[in-house]
Parts: sequence; structure tokens; C-alpha cells
Amino acid sequence: MFIEIDGWMAKLRFSSCHFIPEHPKCGCLHGHTYAISVRIEGEQVGEFIIDFEKVKGIVNELCDRLDHKVMIAEKDPRLRIQKGDGMSIEIIGSRQRYVLPLEDVVLLPTRSVSAEDLCKYFTSGIAEALKSNGADNVKKIHVRLDEGIGQGAGCEFEM
Repeated sequence: MFIEIDGWMAKLRFSSCHFIPEHPKCGCLHGHTYAISVRIEGEQVGEFIIDFEKVKGIVNELCDRLDHKVMIAEKDPRLRIQKGDGMSIEIIGSRQRYVLPLEDVVLLPTRSVSAEDLCKYFTSGIAEALKSNGADNVKKIHVRLDEGIGQGAGCEFEM
């Protein structure tokens, strides 16, 4: 059995900007409105596999961390990241140099900020939250991160 939540329809969205160093088109700072869709497989316990509101709360919390931020992959070997005077961060790529207010940046524990790596980030965050909330009946989660309508990346995680 499974439940599904469509990120566009359920408003599980965030707007953010990023860049992918050395990419011919995505190498400059640009933004998207992202949506997170989730499918959860598991055994029904009582009335539900898991309450829709619980899942939406988990996803919204993850979205809120990234909303209206500049996403930077802290493990991207193409970047040099230096925290400045405590109020700014400097990001140096092969052709760019950005100095941004620290409060506008979120450093992600990823190798890039591609749709694929962002999807893995969300999948990991959702899985951790479900485990810590005792969702032992959940067997598998599927996550799709869209960076616009009709374009995205998906992955699954066995609990």
C-alpha cells in the first residue's frame, strides 16, 4: 500500500537560487521554484500508513530551510568557500566570485546543487525524520524534486 503527495498541488515548494560551476548554461547564478513530491510505501497501522499532515510538515520544514536562499554545495570540489568577517561568505568557482551575506546562503552537505543531488538531500532528510518519528511501518520512500513543472529528478530509499 502507498500514499502520494503531489508537491505542486500540496504547495510543498520553495524558491531558491544556485549555480553549477563550469556548466555552459547553469554556470551562472539563477533560480527555480522547486516542488517536492513524495510517495510512501508501507503497512497500514490503524487508519493510515502515515498521516498526510505529518509528511507535509516534514517536507515543509526542509523546504523552509532553503526558501529564498542561495544554495551552495559545500562538498563541491570546484568551489572554494571562505567565511569572511562573520557576516559574509565568498564563493570562488572557475569563472566566478560571489560575496554574499551569510544569512542569504545555505551550505548543503552535497557535492553539487543539481536536481539529482538536491533530491538525495530531501530523501535523506525525509527518511531521517520518519525514523525519528517512529514510522516503523514505512518500508520505502520515493521523492521527486522538480525544478519547474515537468522537469525534475527522483530517487527512492529503502527504510
